[in-house]
Amino acid sequence: MRLDGSAPPGEPFADDYPAHRHDQNCAPYHEYANRQVTELTRRRHQPAVRRDILTLLQRRRATRGRDVLQFDVLPRDEGFDHLLASGEVLLTNSSYLDPAAASILGAYGLQRVEFDCPELAERVVRVRNPNVDAATLDDVTRQLRSQGLHASANHVVALDPVMKGLGGAEPAVGLGPFAGYQPRPAGEPVTVGVIDCGITAEIRSDGWLTAIPRNGNIDPLDELPSPDGYLDLDAGHGTFVSGILAQVAPGADIRVYRALDGDGIGSELQVAAAMIRAVKDDGCQILNLSLGSQTPDNVPPVALEAALDVIAEIERERGTEVVIVAAAGNYGDDQPCWPAAFDKVVAVAGLDPQLQPTEWSSRGDWVDCATIGQGLCSTFVAGRESSIFDPAPDVFPPDAWAVWNGTSFAAPQLAGAVARLSQETGIPVQTALARVLGAGRPVSGFGRAIQILPGL
Repeated sequence: MRLDGSAPPGEPFADDYPAHRHDQNCAPYHEYANRQVTELTRRRHQPAVRRDILTLLQRRRATRGRDVLQFDVLPRDEGFDHLLASGEVLLTNSSYLDPAAASILGAYGLQRVEFDCPELAERVVRVRNPNVDAATLDDVTRQLRSQGLHASANHVVALDPVMKGLGGAEPAVGLGPFAGYQPRPAGEPVTVGVIDCGITAEIRSDGWLTAIPRNGNIDPLDELPSPDGYLDLDAGHGTFVSGILAQVAPGADIRVYRALDGDGIGSELQVAAAMIRAVKDDGCQILNLSLGSQTPDNVPPVALEAALDVIAEIERERGTEVVIVAAAGNYGDDQPCWPAAFDKVVAVAGLDPQLQPTEWSSRGDWVDCATIGQGLCSTFVAGRESSIFDPAPDVFPPDAWAVWNGTSFAAPQLAGAVARLSQETGIPVQTALARVLGAGRPVSGFGRAIQILPGL
């Protein structure tokens, strides 16, 4: 790691991590990565395909009722459709108590529903009427905001199953036993919280991820619509993200929090509660959020904004610092993706292996930095893919590794770099973040480009 200005701009980690061998044995991985990139790029321009995927997701969930989050689709003429938790609106407490809110909510039969997160419940009210469709829900939130009230739908904050498309991760050869992996930094480990779909219950024989506590945050891998012998659409996402973190910061204390299900679907309320739990209960110094959503009218999500306020209060009370890193999204435009677009959050976009902008990554003046998001290799899960989701389904063995693309896998590289620098030097995580970003190379719309892990 060279953060003293001696490294080429944007390449402070160029010599630190094992690169994949770029020979004839690597050809299939290049093919996988290129095929996934093509699909990522096309998905924005394939509304019929996106709607088919969303309909499939909704049907998989419908038989489960309230056991899983049900969502509705708010179509867009251009770009990706908005996904909203069925019939739900979120308001700040003060807005809910305003007489104008009572009138509007009552007209649509939206009634208060409690939820299990005391810190959020002090700030946010959840109202619901499952019979209100997405278009009406959007109209309700617009009416509330027209009265000066702070309100939004309860947005689905997804792992990009629609943007990444069908196929998912592809099998790859791994990096060998974790015990022999370098670098091995000295110093006090930094605690990094991964808010995702959980982590596999498998204790790998190669040593990777074995130290991560499971604590009820297991990715079941096969739960939707019910166990059927096939991996869910986004099964393994949290395991893959955790492997990226472990590669960049092998000394980090990684904790995983399950806020989304195996199809990569969860509400902003669920994600907000997990963020608070990670910081309040486990003292996480860095949070990684490889998830996000765009919103109607680019309105900041109420619950996520409240969670950031709670975390800021915890920081002040304890005299601690928390760095929050989030994927910028795979939308291929400059519209803000939340939570990445919040000022408090470090938004990470995706570059190709030559540190050049990708067509599929979100970008804009709200993006802070970017690193390689194409052809990343990481730990995966054992299981069999369904031909419904992958026309050429794979079978992943125990101790699996895979190749995958997306800003989901750019974000944990930045989180890991901050954790590693803080551990090695003893400097606070916010100072470490500033030093890592300072070593980046400015790229228009992508913040500062930083090469950390190699891609394909």
